[in-house]
Amino acid sequence: MKNFSTVFNFELKQFFGKTSTKVVMAIYFVVAIGVTFIPTIANSNLFKGQSNDNFERSGYVVKEVDLNLQDIKDAKKYDSRSELEKDVKEGKLDEGVVLTKERYEYLSKRSIFSGSSSNFQEAFGKNVEKYVYKQSGLDYDKVNQVKAAVPKPTLVNVSGDSDMVAQGVKVAVVYVLTFVIYMTVVQFGSVVAMNVVKEKSNRAMELLIVTVNPRTLILGKVFALSIAVLIQMALAIGGLFVGMKINMQRYSEGIKVIVNNLDYKVIGIGLVFTLTGFVMFMFMYAAFASLVSKVEDVNGAVTIPMLLFMAAFFVDYYIMSSSGDTKLAEILSYFPLTSYFVMFTRYAISHVSITELLTSYGILVVTTIVIAIACVKVYRSATLRYGQKLNFFKLLLGK
Repeated sequence: MKNFSTVFNFELKQFFGKTSTKVVMAIYFVVAIGVTFIPTIANSNLFKGQSNDNFERSGYVVKEVDLNLQDIKDAKKYDSRSELEKDVKEGKLDEGVVLTKERYEYLSKRSIFSGSSSNFQEAFGKNVEKYVYKQSGLDYDKVNQVKAAVPKPTLVNVSGDSDMVAQGVKVAVVYVLTFVIYMTVVQFGSVVAMNVVKEKSNRAMELLIVTVNPRTLILGKVFALSIAVLIQMALAIGGLFVGMKINMQRYSEGIKVIVNNLDYKVIGIGLVFTLTGFVMFMFMYAAFASLVSKVEDVNGAVTIPMLLFMAAFFVDYYIMSSSGDTKLAEILSYFPLTSYFVMFTRYAISHVSITELLTSYGILVVTTIVIAIACVKVYRSATLRYGQKLNFFKLLLGK
């Protein structure tokens, strides 16, 4: 591997020597820290607006119904729906309820997709429920006591982690890590592809080939970018830890539970699988990019590796929505063009033995080596061919 260290150091210095790279790295670090401040800011008074703890910014219209409203006595009473609606629209009130024999409406400027109900809406709803129970000759308190006494089953996941909180945190980790790796491959795939095409289009490749073996050239490029990815991830993870260290005392109990239930084994296995997949795709991006001589043709040239990677990404998101124990998930966790996502997803949300994990990773490593050898062969054949319509598979077969 003569000249490998020279190529490796050159590519690494060239990548980190760009001002744009330094800016992006700094942004990753700052954003990672900034994300940890979101729960703190969300819980502050900055976005809460005016307090409505006593329902002073709530109103109601009740007609033809004998409702006990003692617990919401601070809410404003209106005689007509139109007056209530007008004050809600003008921002004098946050919300209002209209109850008659014919209608029961909740008036608010919130989106219908906001999902959660307000404290006033829930309090008013309980009074309506008490009224209906009374009309039916039932005691509201006794009915609720009976409901509370009815046993509820505890959900136990026999194929994975029985702790539902820990399981939920693992799923969240899988979602985040999968998305981060997807963005990383898209970003660095375009970098390696553009570098290859630029070297070929400005004839720099001719000078490089004289002194450096094409195999050494592509290996230096791929491994230099792999180290760059590790540095970028280390900055992002470091930013997260710094931010959490600063904000931990201000977090709610729910956020603290999530942080305390992070499974670093899942994160580690996810990084090992996905980074191996990253190396495999960098070889593919470099080889397919070498088939063209013009920068404007590079996007079309890397379509195949891009589609393969996108397919694995969307398949993995489908697997996340299932239990992870389906036959399809099992097959895809061994198929090397999807296993770098699917196997660690299965490991996080289901039960996977160490033997299965090692077998899948072994297949992935062997496939990565085979694809690397094939890509090196294509890269070596394509680098000095200009103005020709080159085909990856023909070059691979030596045609």
